[in-house]
Amino acid sequence: MVKKILIILTFFICFTNASLAETKCKYFSEADVVNGDLVNKKEHYTCKEDNQNFFVTFFTDPKWEDAAGQFYTMLFVAGLNALGFN
Repeated sequence: MVKKILIILTFFICFTNASLAETKCKYFSEADVVNGDLVNKKEHYTCKEDNQNFFVTFFTDPKWEDAAGQFYTMLFVAGLNALGFN
C-alpha cells in the first residue's frame, strides 16, 4: 500500500514540476481614440521565465528534451512494474 502511494506521489510531483517555474509578465495596451471610440488597439504580453530550478530546466529546455522523455518513459515502466503489470 505504501509503495503504491509513493508511486502516485512520484507521478504527481513529476507532472506538476512545470508549475515550479517563476514567470514575470508585463502587459500593456495601446490604442488610438477617434470620436470617443478605440481604434487600432494593440495588446502586448511579455513574459520572462526564471528557470533557476534544475528540474524545471531539465523538463522544459530543448537541449534536455530527449533525456526528459527517456526519464518519463522509464518512470512509467517502473510504475507499471511496481503496480504488478508485468
